[in-house]
Amino acid sequence: MRLLATTLLPLCATLLACPTEPEPPPAPDEPIAPYDPLPLVDPMIGTGGLGGEVIGLNPGATVPWGMAQTGPDTRHSTGGAPSFYHFGGYHYRDDQILAFSHEHANGMGVNDFGNIGVLPRTSWDDAFVSGDARAATFSHERERARPGSYAVTLDDDGTEVEIAATVHGASHRYRFADTSSPTVILDLGHEVGTVVVDAAELEIDLAAGTIDAFQNLQGSYSQRYGGMKTWAHLSVEPAPISAGTWADDDAPAAGSTSAAGTHAGGWLQFPAGTEEVVLRVALSHVDAQGARANHDAELMIDHDAVLAAAEASWRDLMGGVRVRGGSDEQRVIFHTALYHASLWPNVFQDVDGRYRGFDQGIHTADFTYHSNFSMWDTFRTAHPWFTLALPDKANDFARSLVQMYADGGAMPRWAHGHGYTGGMVGTPAAQILAGTWLKGVRDWDAEAGFEGCYRAATGPMPEAGRGGIEAYLANRFMPMEAAGGSASLAVEYSWNDHALARWADDLGKDAEAATLWDMSTWWSNHWDPEQRFVVGRHEDGTFEEIPGPEVWLDVYVEGDAWHYLWPAPQDVAGMVQVQHGGDVDAFIARLNTYWGLVRLEEDDVMPDDFYWHGNEPDIHYAWLGSLAGHPEATVGPVRHVMQTRYDTSDSGLDGNDDAGTLSSWYLFAALGIYPVAGTPDYALGSPIFERAEIDRPDGTLVIAAPGTSADPVVPTRVTLGGVDVGTVIDHAALIAGGELVFTYE
Repeated sequence: MRLLATTLLPLCATLLACPTEPEPPPAPDEPIAPYDPLPLVDPMIGTGGLGGEVIGLNPGATVPWGMAQTGPDTRHSTGGAPSFYHFGGYHYRDDQILAFSHEHANGMGVNDFGNIGVLPRTSWDDAFVSGDARAATFSHERERARPGSYAVTLDDDGTEVEIAATVHGASHRYRFADTSSPTVILDLGHEVGTVVVDAAELEIDLAAGTIDAFQNLQGSYSQRYGGMKTWAHLSVEPAPISAGTWADDDAPAAGSTSAAGTHAGGWLQFPAGTEEVVLRVALSHVDAQGARANHDAELMIDHDAVLAAAEASWRDLMGGVRVRGGSDEQRVIFHTALYHASLWPNVFQDVDGRYRGFDQGIHTADFTYHSNFSMWDTFRTAHPWFTLALPDKANDFARSLVQMYADGGAMPRWAHGHGYTGGMVGTPAAQILAGTWLKGVRDWDAEAGFEGCYRAATGPMPEAGRGGIEAYLANRFMPMEAAGGSASLAVEYSWNDHALARWADDLGKDAEAATLWDMSTWWSNHWDPEQRFVVGRHEDGTFEEIPGPEVWLDVYVEGDAWHYLWPAPQDVAGMVQVQHGGDVDAFIARLNTYWGLVRLEEDDVMPDDFYWHGNEPDIHYAWLGSLAGHPEATVGPVRHVMQTRYDTSDSGLDGNDDAGTLSSWYLFAALGIYPVAGTPDYALGSPIFERAEIDRPDGTLVIAAPGTSADPVVPTRVTLGGVDVGTVIDHAALIAGGELVFTYE
């Protein structure tokens, strides 16, 4: 910038034409001019974190909702971070790359994926069957990540790596500084953290320059359904001159073109003097034919064309959400959050529509079938974001969940790859499907979806049923002796059932609705009026005496009593009645006292005692004020969370992003609205941008806040289409037309 100014000054003096006044800012009602969102996205945000604030994102190359997310799996040369830090494959503090693998977990807190690992090296050494031996050093100064691509220069040998994404795979371009014997390694035994491979095989066609591979990967979740089955088809250009393989404890065999075992791999070598190799990799979870078809459909073009198409796909998606105003940092955090929210649930079918179902059979879908639904997390913010901003995609997600029920016989609660995991708690598909339906996205089988959720609510179900359901139904609370996390289960089930009750009403299912409305209140049976917290109960009905609300107990899932104090944002009036006899002022007083405690607590790397934004149960707390009619008790807490739990560093989120959950929270908070999952309602706060536009199929939603401030200021008036609204707005009204305007006087 200094050089530019020096260059321009003589020219201005000569032409006497330099502007002396800056251009006036656009009027508040002026539409936002289109802009390129890609420079505002930093995929390195969220790739680090320590302790309870590990985020777990991989900066690899991907396209929106892509099956493949191809990027580096790392470690530190001194041993360094534990395996838990690597559930996304990558950790920012590492300095070595073990492989570039093709699927990664999207900020989930368990080790899985890391499928089909490859790595370029400048020669072959038999020691390279070990990831430790072949690890390549790297530094962030020579690393670049952007939507659609990832690039790095390996420090130890100068090899330049660039990866460009497609839906089902990636194009790798390797430029070798040392061209004596360029080599590309495929390791089917490569693992991420605690992931293992129990079966792998490969076949090399040296003349064609291709490899066909299979891998059954056993991760923390995928092992629960027998392993994630992945086929890959790889091709290289130019043609290799030699190959070799290894398997298990056998010595590497130069000249071999096939191998099978639990740790199998192979390598290709290229002529001396080869400066550039392009490796194309396509995946399928169906079969080898699917991997070849995906390869031919997406990768039979130049590497630069793949890169351009990947970037275009991101511009097309992200260009539908535009903002004006705010700080530079806020705009980067917002656009990066939009990027991270658009990774999962990802496409899980081949180009011909075939997919591997939850019955492990092969089916064909006439819609875009997705998997990897981290629903205990995403039901709260991510799925409401899809329904608001991308209703066509939300429709695909609903159809996918209903299809899983049809194929597997149970509605999943953590849908992973091609199988049930039983992960987390509750029946979060209830809020997702009910919310999708109630917001008018309805091109899917609601009868089947409701049936799957209702069966889980009212009796035992295989694979993904409600834990302790029979004792819960018998007692109208969850006895501690019946299930771990008993108080949390009751809280989750009540929220599930509230969503199902609203859905049943809309579907005209009166009997089911009556049952569900009753069940939706059962969380209150865990409210102890003496301790003034939601606590566990014994089979005889007595409340558990908690040693302190900051103590983690078995009755809570990933939290303490503070994290479950206000568990019913879907029914704040009922919560105020139960906890304060209907006295809203008393409720707000305790809420304000609570946020005073939150502000006093140091935000260290351990789970926070009062408000832990990095986990899910309490992330609606900041919006409770508006839900109770008191926006002054919401605006300050929301801004506090935005300012202290988000930034542009590698640790720029407060913990696991959990498939875009924390990212989606920021998107809503930045717009000044927040969804109540499983309902059509949004709480209103205070936007950080002067104007935001969201292009929907039925028109553009505009949220305007002229005069908004970096400080947490409560709007004096909120109007929709010029008509005053309260502190909560309905989805149908929000999208019906007219601008949602926040006024500050």
